[in-house]
Amino acid sequence: MKQLDFIIIGAQKSATTSLFKYLIEHPDIHMPSDKEAPFFSDSNLYKNGWEQFTQQYFKDIPENKLWGTATPQYMGDPRAAQRIAKQNPDVRLIAILRNPIDRTYSHYTMSIRREIEKRNFDKAINDLLNSEHLEKYRKETPPEHEKGYIQSKNKDNNFYCVWSEYGRILSQYREYFTAEQMLVLYMDELLNDPQSSLDKVIHFLGYKTPFTPVNLGKKYHQGGSQVIIPNTWKEAIKQNLIFRFFWNHVPSRTRGNINYWYEQLNIRKNKEIQGPSKKARKLLTKHFSSDIKQLENITQSAVPWPEF
Repeated sequence: MKQLDFIIIGAQKSATTSLFKYLIEHPDIHMPSDKEAPFFSDSNLYKNGWEQFTQQYFKDIPENKLWGTATPQYMGDPRAAQRIAKQNPDVRLIAILRNPIDRTYSHYTMSIRREIEKRNFDKAINDLLNSEHLEKYRKETPPEHEKGYIQSKNKDNNFYCVWSEYGRILSQYREYFTAEQMLVLYMDELLNDPQSSLDKVIHFLGYKTPFTPVNLGKKYHQGGSQVIIPNTWKEAIKQNLIFRFFWNHVPSRTRGNINYWYEQLNIRKNKEIQGPSKKARKLLTKHFSSDIKQLENITQSAVPWPEF
């Protein structure tokens, strides 16, 4: 049974959607149109097994194409590296990383938008940098949102900092995968020189011919902290039996496109939120400094972030 050829493992809020959108334009690559197909971190998908997963997401796809997924949850799930290695030991892994301070803040604004965060950013950071909190949520599995963000018991707002600890996370992957199986990119480079970054990915996947998709350079999932339609309305609609009946009969590719455009069109900026305070940025710089050194040891190169 065919395995995945590559996985974009994250990080969340780091332009994984942009990279995904570029790669799905390649004629010899197939990725599920519903970008996040989280087999290794979704209880139901994992329980149902690999064969059912591939039937759901790769049915009738020729095996001579490269099969891949983009699942940012995998950099926040302590089970993922081992599970991936057990099922797909030869897979290639792509990590795209953002300045950890900016990723943390972007994650925070997403939680504000989803109405699961009430604290200001400074208060949230003070809470999250508590040593007991860090230790707990480094081991915690990510929330599964099949019942909606509002109902989720383990909410994303516990993970702002620990999901930005790239050195710690990628060192776990290095326990199971060789350096040759992992490619680390930076969001800054993808945004500033998308062709060069995409060339690295295409070469990493084994292609010698450069590839330039028509959408290269387009930015996806622009952030924001407010929504036009309240999330409580959305969650109520999702629980409606009639809606769920019809939604379940919509083709997966169409569902993915609807979800994407809903998220895009329902976001608006909050002018009152200006970014991390100097105090919060200083605290986070101190917190992430040792992790950045660990990351640089893994990649054997310097990060492009001036704070570090």
